[in-house]
Amino acid sequence: MKQIFVLGRNPVLSKAEILSYLEARGVKSRELIFEDNYLVLEYEDKNYSLDIQELGGTIKSGKILFEAKSHKQLWGFLNDFEGEIAPSEKFTFGLYGQNHEEEDLIKQSFKEQGKIAMLKHGRTSIKFENMDVASLPNAEFSFFMHKDKSIENGTIHFGVLDQDYNYEEVKNRDMKKPDRRESLAISPRLAKILINLSQAKPGQLLLDPFCGVGSVLIEGVMKGINVYGIDIDKKAIESAKRNLKWIEKEYEINGTYKLFNADSRNLPNLRVDAVATETPLTPSGEALRKKPSDKEAVQMMKGFESIMVPILNRICQIKKPGARIAITFPRVREHVPDVASIKKKTGLRLYEPKNVNSFIHFPIKESRPDQYISRDILVFV
Repeated sequence: MKQIFVLGRNPVLSKAEILSYLEARGVKSRELIFEDNYLVLEYEDKNYSLDIQELGGTIKSGKILFEAKSHKQLWGFLNDFEGEIAPSEKFTFGLYGQNHEEEDLIKQSFKEQGKIAMLKHGRTSIKFENMDVASLPNAEFSFFMHKDKSIENGTIHFGVLDQDYNYEEVKNRDMKKPDRRESLAISPRLAKILINLSQAKPGQLLLDPFCGVGSVLIEGVMKGINVYGIDIDKKAIESAKRNLKWIEKEYEINGTYKLFNADSRNLPNLRVDAVATETPLTPSGEALRKKPSDKEAVQMMKGFESIMVPILNRICQIKKPGARIAITFPRVREHVPDVASIKKKTGLRLYEPKNVNSFIHFPIKESRPDQYISRDILVFV
């Protein structure tokens, strides 16, 4: 099977999440397309399909139905396809991919079939990490049409996007939980991404050494993962307990959880399968009220390193061999922690997914224009 992914605002991070998820499950694939926010993978197992709800950084997904070398071949496929691509006589549809030359082709095909089909252009905007902006069409059916310009006469990939990420369900779950820390807690989207980057699977033990009010822990138990949360802030642990008890009551979960108010430099003798965490990005653990100067930023990074090295060394003592640590580091403009020094002091190395014919290089920047401090996402092993 060839699966299409319409990636979110940080396509490189979304791609890294997908590759890590697949590698953790032994799913072999190769990359066919990675352009703008589109990724197409071909699986060795023709029956495999990744459920979009397992991910945090993907907007839509679907499958390639046909590959054409010419417009004539595509026209023949659209008119001879066994089973309707859009099972309705009157509908709206959206097109994703590099499809500008092929828009008229699909509209004419539907017209020839006696269908009243209206092409919807994007009204919802998404701003990417590199500040580019794209529009997402709101339509009843979504198709993918992409012409590979790197190949002479360009292969045209056509597919249907039949999986949509359930933002409303995730948003409602996040907004209704008893305790929220809006300026500090990470989103469910990023929590899911970190868990998938850690390669934690159902039934395994995931550690969050800076668990806060439990954002990562919640997404973990929702995935059937057993979680262990630690935070030095007693109020945060109390909030996390309330949130997890609420999740346990409102949802059917298969993962278990344990919470402790403690300093993560003194982690108990666990044997964890994975680590996923959002570290304190500021010295106080609170949101910044003003833009740090260069001098202040340098001091912040040095302070962060002094805190993280002993914690990472303790994690190395308790994690299973090969266990991944998906973690955030602070970034203020060009000022970042000295990753080379941290690796040397802890013996850790940066991880690169290798299950397709492409590579992801960490750290990956994750930021927003209105933030004084942003984050780099890294995976250590």
